[in-house]
Amino acid sequence: MPIQRWLRGSAGRYAFPLMTVFMFYVLGDGMEVLEDNWLSATVLISSAGVLAIGPACAAAGAWEGARLARGGVGAGAEVRRPVAILGWSLLPVLGGAAVSLLAALVLGAFVMAGVPGFPDPLVLAAGMIVIVAWTLAGFSAGRFLHPVIGVPLLLVGTWLWLAYPVAIEPFWLRHLTGNNLGFCCETDSVFPGHALLAQAALAIALAVAAFLMWARGRTAWWAVVCVPVVAAGVAFPLVRDMGPEAQIPRTDGLVCAPWEGTEVCVWRERESRLADAARVAVPAARRLSAGAKVPMPGRVTEGPAGGGAWGFSAPPGADGGEIVFGLATNLLPAAPPACPGGWPGAGAYEPVSAWLALTAGAPRAVVSRRAGEENVRIAEAVLIRPPAGQVRWLRDNLAALSRCDVPWREVTSP
Repeated sequence: MPIQRWLRGSAGRYAFPLMTVFMFYVLGDGMEVLEDNWLSATVLISSAGVLAIGPACAAAGAWEGARLARGGVGAGAEVRRPVAILGWSLLPVLGGAAVSLLAALVLGAFVMAGVPGFPDPLVLAAGMIVIVAWTLAGFSAGRFLHPVIGVPLLLVGTWLWLAYPVAIEPFWLRHLTGNNLGFCCETDSVFPGHALLAQAALAIALAVAAFLMWARGRTAWWAVVCVPVVAAGVAFPLVRDMGPEAQIPRTDGLVCAPWEGTEVCVWRERESRLADAARVAVPAARRLSAGAKVPMPGRVTEGPAGGGAWGFSAPPGADGGEIVFGLATNLLPAAPPACPGGWPGAGAYEPVSAWLALTAGAPRAVVSRRAGEENVRIAEAVLIRPPAGQVRWLRDNLAALSRCDVPWREVTSP
């Protein structure tokens, strides 16, 4: 068959512009608010591809399957292997999907220009597996459904599965679809590998069941039932404890350098900001150490803190005041205590945040914007006390922030 006729007769030529336009619409404003890391860009591109390309490919697959069924392919004596028939039928559709994803990656490269790193291959691979699986599902359904029914059913049904779980609970359901739009990833986090594994397992099971159903007909009904059920049994334990987001704290990828006796570490994507961040963070840590009467940290890091290290963040666009505020408030407890009868120390959070930030040298305007003007006044009322009284107030309120039996010590603002 001439290539022109082969391509002209494929549903891929109609699906390609639809999937491409919709994908760039889904990308939309997301490209403007990306984090300064390639993982966030990869998740956005892969998810936009799954959400836009998946339904279009499923519908195109249904059309192709119905076209072959109308032509009697597979009804008589086998001339070509089923894999060959499937491959040649779906190659234009999947080729268009690959071109659309490639175009999105090129756009991403322009947006992420200057950010170290590359697209995450595992995230892209999981997205492609999901797209291929739904294409095969459409192709298989097309063998048994008239295109008037099969094409819209696969288009709408696939889109609902990929898009709707985001709006409902339980949260684990959304992490099985392959659409991770908005769930990941800030620069201090990574995509959990077990979530990718769950998505890939479910998609591979769908692809296997669809292929067996198309190649063997209704005699393979067992595959449609058993294979996805087994895959769901594998995937569910991997995601059942996940919350609304698909990200976990990052533990590697730091760049460190000594600065005035203290080691300062930033994420490798922010290596160009290391000197500026250190110039602000180390003196702030020294002031806070003196004011709060706590040991000076040996390390100030964007990575995991603890063990003599203080945490801070130096994202693009953050000025010195924002960096100091983040460093100071990292001394607060990471999470509130679980108090069955209410938390009497809840009111201490903002005043203590303001006191820590002002003590570390953050500009008053920044502290007022982040903690509130009333809490700044409370912190200033504490700051006029003798140093011993300030430290006592701080320690009492830090205890209130981490315990259920200690009320916070209020101070009347001037």
